[in-house]
Amino acid sequence: MNHRRTLIGILILVFALSPFLSVTAQNDDTFEIPGLEGPVEVIYDEMGVPHIYADTAHDLFMAQGFVHAYHRWWQMEWWRHLSAGRLSEIAGEATTGNDQFLRTLYFQGAAEKDWALLSDEVKGYLEAYTAGVNAYLEGKEPGELAVEYQFALMAGIHLEVEPWTPLDTLRWTKVMSLSLSGNFDTEIFRAQVIDAMGPLGALVILPGYDYDHFPVIVEPGGVDYTGMTADAATFVLPDELDFSDVNFELVGNVDLSDPNITPLGYGTGIGSNSWVVSGELTDHGHPMVANDPHLGIQMPSIWYENGLHCRTLSDACPFNVVGVTFAGSPGIIIGHNDNIAWAFTNVGTDVQDLYLLTVNPDNPDQYMLDGEWVDFDIQQETIVVNGGENIDLTIHNSVWGPVMSSFLPVGEQVMAMRWVALDGNRNLDSIMQYNKASNWDDFRAAASLFDTAGQNFIYADVEGNIGYQMTGLVPLRAEGHDGTVPVDGSVSTNEWQGYLPWEEMPTIFNPEAGYIVTANNSVVPEDFPYYIADQWAYGYRAARIETMIQNDEDGVYTIEDMQRIHADNHNSAADFLIPALEALTFEDEALTDAVAWLSAWDHQDHMDSGEAALFNAFWVELLTLAAADDLGFTPGGGSHYMFLVSRFLNSATHPLWDNSNTPDVTEGRDDILSQAFAAAVARMVELQGEDREAWNWGDLHMANFLAAPLGQGVDARLDSMLNSLFNVHVRASGGSAIVNATGYSAGSGFQLTSLPSMRQILIPGDWDNSLRINTLGQSGRPDSRHYKDQVEMWRFIEYHPDWFSREAVEADARATWQFVPAP
Repeated sequence: MNHRRTLIGILILVFALSPFLSVTAQNDDTFEIPGLEGPVEVIYDEMGVPHIYADTAHDLFMAQGFVHAYHRWWQMEWWRHLSAGRLSEIAGEATTGNDQFLRTLYFQGAAEKDWALLSDEVKGYLEAYTAGVNAYLEGKEPGELAVEYQFALMAGIHLEVEPWTPLDTLRWTKVMSLSLSGNFDTEIFRAQVIDAMGPLGALVILPGYDYDHFPVIVEPGGVDYTGMTADAATFVLPDELDFSDVNFELVGNVDLSDPNITPLGYGTGIGSNSWVVSGELTDHGHPMVANDPHLGIQMPSIWYENGLHCRTLSDACPFNVVGVTFAGSPGIIIGHNDNIAWAFTNVGTDVQDLYLLTVNPDNPDQYMLDGEWVDFDIQQETIVVNGGENIDLTIHNSVWGPVMSSFLPVGEQVMAMRWVALDGNRNLDSIMQYNKASNWDDFRAAASLFDTAGQNFIYADVEGNIGYQMTGLVPLRAEGHDGTVPVDGSVSTNEWQGYLPWEEMPTIFNPEAGYIVTANNSVVPEDFPYYIADQWAYGYRAARIETMIQNDEDGVYTIEDMQRIHADNHNSAADFLIPALEALTFEDEALTDAVAWLSAWDHQDHMDSGEAALFNAFWVELLTLAAADDLGFTPGGGSHYMFLVSRFLNSATHPLWDNSNTPDVTEGRDDILSQAFAAAVARMVELQGEDREAWNWGDLHMANFLAAPLGQGVDARLDSMLNSLFNVHVRASGGSAIVNATGYSAGSGFQLTSLPSMRQILIPGDWDNSLRINTLGQSGRPDSRHYKDQVEMWRFIEYHPDWFSREAVEADARATWQFVPAP
């Protein structure tokens, strides 16, 4: 290939496109669509949110597929290649490891199992949606569908556009489940640290949930937040475990936080807030539901706002629903209909187990099971690599699931993974049932079909009821297998014993407290008889939300009160670390003065706060000095490490404080705190200068929305141009384990890795006064004015109306599309 000509061609394309980017508006239009049964209207409001009106469910979902493809086709194309382990066909060698990992999980086969379980009704909805996507694709050249194809063509990459299929939609649920089900990675981490570090390592990674001082979802209002327990946690250490001969390297040697594996995010910061307040406590007498799912940062927005309206409600066309969904998926994932509102946060149910297999040294295609060598089910796959050599991949499937170790070493054990998501799941049936549910019983019936990843669903209805239901399959494990570490896979007695019966799943309805809060904290009290998970978010966000609800000035909640909770930037780590700093004596007066300056801070991580910048710099330096020497890396710094540090502050000479990199010195708590604070002040001077009045958190804590793949850097000579065309960069407030959960990873800088991917406040019975905001905008097209028109409102915690009634939609209409059957 002539690279100089390619570069010149791309430059020409960039300059040809640049005058038009981010300027075009939605216009009235008419489309003839083959297969449509009758006329359909699509009314776009001021924010580009389409409300679709049809006479049949078939036409409603067909139109939704067409609209999604029109506005988000490249995102759909990228995501379906990702979910199939085929990104290297677009991105080349950079994503071959990702493809090997995802192809090993074989989401295609799992999606086929989902399809077999779907009801005929929902299969029909999905087929109509698929037909709508393909109606939009029909007869168009790739460059007409998305500008990214034009860039690819100029780079010598010719991409064929394949028809959309129902399995493309169903595979996406597996990607979602992977982002929200990280237990197998935790098992690996726990096993490696126990094996390498013994009791100290186990102490770092096995903290118990503090049920005395952090909230439990099913017991709202039942916790005293006046303080923490005084003594450091103690844990039972599994001394008999030995993982020294296990190959823990994953297929493809992947980084699971890579957005091209887990586009919804992974690990630190992935969670959500939701809460519901009874109408008995509100100024208008209606319940209110608030939600903000915390997912990985990406461009375009993860969510697509949508309204689906049957002109006449009937059994054949029962939908009148508004909310958010994913491009590529029919229906509404989070939102409301005429009668009920629902929202959710991730449970974190332990639905992944690693089984250790012994490979036959004389035949690597066999493994030991119940005293016999058993054949692996061998699957051959080819990774097609754009611009490179194709890769032949051999997948070894066991009775437990696929082998996830990178190779089959002689004399070492390998890991196979058992995971609920690789079985047949019924999530899409569940979503469609939510969309048309009319009461609590309907809601719970829908919830019973939501198999993975388990969610904390909250509920409110127009009758004034509020409720909570945990969803998702919960494995019941054999005696001696607790799911926390990899288990022996050579005996079939370690197989799962079924799932937690639905009637035992945690649920509450109209609690006495008058509110329910979920923030990835523990669902159930310590004495719950079944194991759900061993790792929860440690309750800082949930406690803060409950505290703000309980401490409302007049006890009457308004929509402004709900907004204030969304906007809360309170950093709970400052509550215990600043007093610890105040107790220190510094020889350097400048450091003493800096502590005094920090002491006057309100503990709010606002983007304009210099104190927030200094405190977060101190937090990162503290984690590095206290933990990186033992772990080999600076930990992410979420609620897990906040909890541990708060505990160890009570022990000035705990071994955790000693820096193993200085063997001739035994450091204590005060030494590490002093060193970390001094390093933080020096870092702030380096980053933002000597004048601390000019310091600010937002310049460090940037939200960098990078479009895949062009905005992620394809050619150093073009990065600046592509960045200006495709990407968005804004300063942000908030931080990790904060209600305004703009998470960052302490080991890799302060920029956002996760964020509130949308915010909503829903009011049953007064739907047109509900509010919502997306991160960026409705469109995935850089030439649309809805590509990034919401980002400023998002970062300043503002909202746009969430219209529901036809009258309100028409009053705010900016364009109308007419769909008619093709002759």
